[in-house]
Amino acid sequence: MSKADKRKFVQSVEVMIRLDSNRTKQQTFNDLIYLPHQIQSPSRIMVIAGGEMALEAKKINAQILSPEELDRLATNKREAKKMARRTYAFIAEASMMAKVGKNLGPILAPRGKMPVAVPGPQALTSTYSRLLASTRIRGKNQLGVQAKVGKEGMDAKSIAENANAVIDYLQKKLPPKSISRIGFKLTMAHPIKKKYEEVS
Repeated sequence: MSKADKRKFVQSVEVMIRLDSNRTKQQTFNDLIYLPHQIQSPSRIMVIAGGEMALEAKKINAQILSPEELDRLATNKREAKKMARRTYAFIAEASMMAKVGKNLGPILAPRGKMPVAVPGPQALTSTYSRLLASTRIRGKNQLGVQAKVGKEGMDAKSIAENANAVIDYLQKKLPPKSISRIGFKLTMAHPIKKKYEEVS
């Protein structure tokens, strides 16, 4: 991957995992997986909050969506969809989840982006940190998944540990020996694929 052509943006490192059709059926995924190392940009995680929760979000320089902005988005579906596309994950105080579900649920739920609920400001920092070190796998009726596990400039050991977290998650979820091949690629590069046994 280090020999790939340089781009004008920081490319993501993705792991591609192929499943063995003889050992498992096609799978549907919409899962959030927590990793040992941070890979997400803080600008792509949004905290839906007001009051003390919003004050705590400001302390950690998080993106904030106020209750008033939430109400406004409920009447502007186009802008709400645009926000959902550019935001990786949402956090909301538990007491606001009903309102979030009413105003944004039809847009966020199909994308697997309903907010992670936290009981109050004291739990925000830890939840925010965990989301920074997470990745999402999505797909319907597939025999493979692809997940971000790093980015250009990140050391190979951290990328490998993140990839192993994704593999471990799938191994626990799927029948034994369901993984047949894995590959790694940069956003704009061709994948490097190997049989799973060669890298396990």
